[in-house]
Amino acid sequence: MKHHQIILYIFIIYFFHVSTSRESENLFNHSKRLTHAIINGEVRSNGTLLNIDRNSHIIIELRLTRDDRPRSIARTKIKLDSNRTKDPFSLLFKLKYPLSKMNPHNTYILTARIRNSQNKLIYVGDLPVPVTERKEKQAKHLIINIVETPSWFSNIDKLSLLAYKVTQLAGTEEAFTSDFYTNKKSGIYTCVVCNSTLFSSKHKYNSGTGWPSFYQPAIKKNVAADVDRKYGLTRTEVHCANCKAHLGHVFDDGPQPTYLRYCINGVALQFYSHEHDRK
Repeated sequence: MKHHQIILYIFIIYFFHVSTSRESENLFNHSKRLTHAIINGEVRSNGTLLNIDRNSHIIIELRLTRDDRPRSIARTKIKLDSNRTKDPFSLLFKLKYPLSKMNPHNTYILTARIRNSQNKLIYVGDLPVPVTERKEKQAKHLIINIVETPSWFSNIDKLSLLAYKVTQLAGTEEAFTSDFYTNKKSGIYTCVVCNSTLFSSKHKYNSGTGWPSFYQPAIKKNVAADVDRKYGLTRTEVHCANCKAHLGHVFDDGPQPTYLRYCINGVALQFYSHEHDRK
């Protein structure tokens, strides 16, 4: 065997040995990595839960809320004792989730949904969740307060998570994401929760803000207003007068004749091209 062949042979053996050692080391290190985390939490009710039967259950779910089609990360189902829910109560839970599906830069929400034996949704609760890849930084105890689904909220199951977040938790959709922002069709805009008439295309204009904007309501009494002091600002929040669903805010920088700008979340609205299209 020639000298250069011997050197090549030794090099190949050495390279194979190093590669195998590194692979074994990587596998060992990977086995020590944290692959799952556990959320320890509590579902808390401050009052008697009505309409609970012996087949009622609560579903606790961790969801990614980056877009209008939330992705489920992990969920658990717990059967409820109808006798236990006659008085204010708390229910402890553990939810295990895979870290491989998590991103600290995304937004997640922990939801609690109580359904009866007919699978009717009767109680809801939501809580933004901080996530981390480090076990010692994980939230130790999260509390979800549940409230009764209002009687007018009969179509709650039809709402997207984003629509629920906006209308019920006073959230805000991202600018330039609503199809209604560029909608130029003639018609009316109604409340996505109770279908009350709120705005008309006759009063809609391009504000350049990224949200559907109107300079006045179609029916003034159907849109109510309150002072909003969140985030260190003083603004005027607007909501549906009938069902209290959050719509957006109103500002005094609009066009004539009112000089108002009703800045509305598109997911809080439904659009009908003609009045007779409504069911």
